[in-house]
Amino acid sequence: MGSSDVFSIILALLGTVGVIVLTYYGSRWYIERFLKRSGSISGEHHMQVVERLIVGKSGSIIIVDIQGVQYLVGVTEHNIQILSQLEEPISFQKKQEISKESFLSMVKSFSQKEKQNE
Repeated sequence: MGSSDVFSIILALLGTVGVIVLTYYGSRWYIERFLKRSGSISGEHHMQVVERLIVGKSGSIIIVDIQGVQYLVGVTEHNIQILSQLEEPISFQKKQEISKESFLSMVKSFSQKEKQNE
């Protein structure tokens, strides 16, 4: 192997590293400039999932807060459906503070209210 072969390998390696570095900084610039300003990188400005309970392989029940109004939403692989608007919104808590028992008791009280309304 001659010195020109070693030089071309080193040049190709430096070019590859340069493309990776430029891609990294270009993507960071794009995220900073466009996505964070418009708020489209994070939906936490207007909508937030308060709690999620998985009820099967492909189904779950979610409490979603949309600008202060909370909804109970059923989600499957093929369908998303608003089950009800919560009359008494639950407070936002850190994930560690929310227990499964409190969420299950809220769902049970919701089902009891539905039975009473029928």
